Amino acid sequence: MYTIVIDCGTSFLKAALIEERTGEIVKKVCQSTAKLGKNFQFPKIQGVIEAVEAILYGLQNYDNEFYVGISTEMHGFILTDLEGSILCDYVSWKDEWALGKSGDTCYLDEIGTIVDLDDVRITGMPMKAGIASSNLYVLLDREPQLREKQVRFYTLGDYLIYYLTGKVPIIHPTNAAASGLYDLKKEEWNWQLINKLKLDFIQFPEVGEGKAVETIWNGDIYHFCEAIGDQQAALLGSDFDDTNMLSFNLGTGSQVSVLNRQLTFGSKFQTRPFFHGMYLNTIPHVPCGRALNVYVHFFKELIETYNGESINEQKLWNMLLELTEKSMEPELEVDMSFFPNSVTNRVMGHIGNISETNFTVGELMRAVFSQMAENYMIVTERLPQDTSNVKKIIFSGGVANKNRLLRESIMQHFSDCESVVANDETFYGLWKYIEQDYIQR
Repeated sequence: MYTIVIDCGTSFLKAALIEERTGEIVKKVCQSTAKLGKNFQFPKIQGVIEAVEAILYGLQNYDNEFYVGISTEMHGFILTDLEGSILCDYVSWKDEWALGKSGDTCYLDEIGTIVDLDDVRITGMPMKAGIASSNLYVLLDREPQLREKQVRFYTLGDYLIYYLTGKVPIIHPTNAAASGLYDLKKEEWNWQLINKLKLDFIQFPEVGEGKAVETIWNGDIYHFCEAIGDQQAALLGSDFDDTNMLSFNLGTGSQVSVLNRQLTFGSKFQTRPFFHGMYLNTIPHVPCGRALNVYVHFFKELIETYNGESINEQKLWNMLLELTEKSMEPELEVDMSFFPNSVTNRVMGHIGNISETNFTVGELMRAVFSQMAENYMIVTERLPQDTSNVKKIIFSGGVANKNRLLRESIMQHFSDCESVVANDETFYGLWKYIEQDYIQR
C-alpha cells in the first residue's frame, strides 16, 4: 500500500506518493498556490479542491487503496452550513481583519475588553490579528446574519476531507489549537472564550486523533487521516524529538521552536501541542520568505523592465546568491519589519547607512541575511529553555533548504552545535504520523 501526503502551504500546494513500508518517495507534485482559484470568483477554495482532486486522480494507477495525510497552514478556516454549502470562503492567517476599525476603535482592542487574559492564556497564544478567533469575531460583526444559520467550522484540511468524503472529520489538536479557541489544559475547545466572543452558535468538530475517514472515491479505497498543522508536520519529519534541539523552520513564514515535556505558558512565546505528549514553545512571525519577497520582487521588476521579458525566479535567486557570495561583510543596515512581526513593533522597513560605494545588490542581500540571523537570535532569547544546552540545530522549510548563506549566518551564533538541514520534512512528517498512529497501531 502507498501513502499520499498533501501539504497545503501558503505559497505552494505540494504532494508526494510514499511507499508505506520503506518511506521511499515515489513521486512528487508541486503547484504554486498563486495559480489556484484564479478562475473562480467564489468560492476561491474551489481551486485548491480541483488541484487536490487532480493529485488523487494522477496517483490512482499505483494502487487501489491508500492512506492520505494532509497538513495545512496554520490559523485559517472555512464556514459552511450543515449541508456543506460555503457560507464563508477560506480565510487565512494573512487576512488580519482584526486590525481594522470597529467604530472609533480597532477590532483587536475591542476584543481585549471582552475576554480575560486567563481565557486567552490557556490557548497557548495571544489574541492577535490573523487567527480564527479574532477573524471570526470580525466576520460576525460584519455579517451578523450568519448567526441565524446553522454553521460548521472547518480548517482547510478538514474541509478538503469533508468535500472528498461527505463525512465530517475530527480535528487534530494541532489545528484546533491554531484557531486560538482551544484549551491546552483541558485538551478541548475553550468554551468560555467561545461564549465570550459569541461564537457559541457555531458547530466546532470533535477534537481527537487516530480516527480516519474511509471512503471509496473513483473506485479506490481511501483512508483520510485527520489533517495536522504544517509546522508540527515539518518538525516531526525533521526528527525534531528532544529538548536539547532548537528548530529554525524557515518558509514563507518562520518560527523558532524548542520542545518541552511540560505544558508551559509565557507572554514572550507561544505554546502549541506536538506529538508523543510533548509541547512546542515557539515564536512565529519572524520575518523570512514573505519579507525576502519584498527585495526579490523589486529586483524582478527592475530586470524584467530592462530586459522586456520575464525572468525565472530560481534564476534570479541564483544570481542574487552569487552576488552575495562575492560581497564583503555588510555596512548597510536593514529593517525587515514590513508587516506585524515578533521582532519589532514596526510595520515599515528601511535600508540605512548607505555610502557612496556600498549600495550594491550583493551588499544589500548580505545585510538582509545578517539581519535575519540577528532577528532569530533576538527571539531565541525569549524562549523558556536555556538555549546554552542546545546540542543540535535543525533547519527546515524551503528558505532554509535553499539558502546556505542564511544558515551560516545563524550558525555563527551556535559554533559548538551540530546542524542538520531537513529535506521533504513535511512529507516525511505526515508519513511518520500515519505510520505511528495508524499502520503500527
